Amino acid sequence: MQVSRRNSLSLMAGSLLAPGLAGPALSAPQPEHSGAAKARLGVTENPFGPSPAARRAIVESVAEAAYYPHSEAPLRDIIARQEGLARDHLTLSSGSLDALTLLTVAIAAGGRVVAPQPTYATHLIYAARQGIETDWVPLRADHHIDLDGMLAAIGPRTKLVYICNPNNPTGLRPDPDALRAFCIAAAAKVPVLVDEAYFELAPDPHRQSMAALVREGHDVIVTRTFSKVYGLAGFRVAYTLARPERIALLNSRITTSRNQAGLAAATACLGDSAYLAGAIAYLKGCREQIYRICQANGLRYLPSDGTFVYVDCGMPAAEMQKRLAALSVEVRLFEGEAYRNWMRVGTATPEELAYFGKVLPAALKG
Repeated sequence: MQVSRRNSLSLMAGSLLAPGLAGPALSAPQPEHSGAAKARLGVTENPFGPSPAARRAIVESVAEAAYYPHSEAPLRDIIARQEGLARDHLTLSSGSLDALTLLTVAIAAGGRVVAPQPTYATHLIYAARQGIETDWVPLRADHHIDLDGMLAAIGPRTKLVYICNPNNPTGLRPDPDALRAFCIAAAAKVPVLVDEAYFELAPDPHRQSMAALVREGHDVIVTRTFSKVYGLAGFRVAYTLARPERIALLNSRITTSRNQAGLAAATACLGDSAYLAGAIAYLKGCREQIYRICQANGLRYLPSDGTFVYVDCGMPAAEMQKRLAALSVEVRLFEGEAYRNWMRVGTATPEELAYFGKVLPAALKG
C-alpha cells in the first residue's frame, strides 16, 4: 500500500497515543503545509488541527457565516463555570497574542515591563515600538525563570510583570508554590501577566495554573488559548481571566468580535475530552521523538512541558539554523547571548521529525 503524507499522519498518530486511548479522534485527514520546508519545526501548533467535534461545529457554523457572531456569551459562560469565576472576570480575544499585546500596551504605557530572557516576546517587541521598554532578567543557571531576580527588578517605573508558564522556549515550569508566592508578592506592586498558552500539557494543569489567584482577588491576569493543544491557531480564539477592571480595560481595547467558526469550534473543543487526551498523548510522543533524536546525535536538551524542545546545538545556533534551512528544516531562535547556541524545535509531525533526525547529522558536520 502506498502511504501518503496524510495517511502517514493518521497511522503514526495511533502509535503515539497512550495505551487504551482510542485513535479516531486524531485520524482526520490533514492539509499539506504551505511553503517549501520539509520539516516546519519553527512553529508550536498541534499539526493535527481541530478535533472531529470542532470540525463538525465549523461546518455547521457556515449556515450563519453571512452574519456577524451574535454573542460570545455561551463560550464565556462555559469557561466561567469551569474556572469558578463570574462572567465579568473573563473575556475572549483573537488569540492570546491579541490580549497580551493590548494589555501590555494599555497597562505599561509610560513605564516598563519586567520579563525573563529568553521568553516569548512578540507582544513585548510590539510594546517597544510604542515606547515601552522591557527590563530583562536572565534565567537561572538551571534554565528556570529567576523569580527572585524578577521580584528584585520591579522598580519605580515598572508597570507590568510578564511570566510565560511553561516558559517558551525552555519548556520549563516554575515550581507552582514558588510561582504563586512570587505572583502574590509582585501583584501587590504591579499587575502580573501570566501566559498559559500550554496550560493543557501540564502534569497537573490546575495546580500549575495561576487562575486560583484571580479567584482570590489578586491583580494577576491569566491568558490561555485554543491555538496550541486544541489545534485552532487559524481560528484565533483565546480567553483571559482577571479582575473585572482588567477585563474591562482589555474589552475597551479589543476592536472586533471573534469569528463565527472559531467560537463554534472552541465551544465544541471544551466538550471533547477524548480528543484532548489524544492530542496530549500525541504531542508528548513527538517530544519523546525529539529527545531520542538529540540523544542519538549527542545534543543536550531541556525536558519540556510545551509543544517544543530547547536544544543546545553545541555551536552558534544561527549557523545551525542556516545549515538546517539549506536542508529544508525550519527551527526558531531566541534572543539572549547566554543561549546563542540553542534552538527551539517544534513537535510538528512524526514524519517531519523523522526527516529532521535523518538530516541533522549532516547539519552538525557542516
